[in-house]
Amino acid sequence: MLEFLIRWIDRLVETIGKAASLLTLLMTGLIVLEMITRTFFGMSWGWVYDLSGWLLAAYVFLGGAWTLQRGQFVRVDILFTRLPPRAKAVVDLTISSLLFVLFAGTLLWFGTRFAWQSYMMNEVSATGAWQAPVFVAKSLLPIGVVLLSLAWLSHILKLVQNGLRSAD
Repeated sequence: MLEFLIRWIDRLVETIGKAASLLTLLMTGLIVLEMITRTFFGMSWGWVYDLSGWLLAAYVFLGGAWTLQRGQFVRVDILFTRLPPRAKAVVDLTISSLLFVLFAGTLLWFGTRFAWQSYMMNEVSATGAWQAPVFVAKSLLPIGVVLLSLAWLSHILKLVQNGLRSAD
């Protein structure tokens, strides 16, 4: 059962992370299209600025969990890298998990409030170029935190499953 849960989380996080990585191509394409239309046709599409910013947010928030899963998340490694595998596992199970819960809990609380307030006030893009609902982009933060939490849970379950014998 534990192995199934780990595999399911890892597949979900990897699939969403890979999909999010493709957003950079879409974002680049939109920006290039905007540059071409502005340069050669003298017209600008204001919505491209908004949408490319939202795509960047999606890339960061939806891809962060995959980054964590692959061991490429930001970490202060001055001491951690010098620890033996068992000590690394203990640190991750205790100190890192506590700090993660504080970090993720704060982001989830404020991110959800942020998105909910946007939804309740029917907030639309501030550029006026289009009437896209902003809560969609703001919802990416709590969704990303949930994915990040799943990736951390998978990491912790792997440590427990290995009986603290080895760490990443």
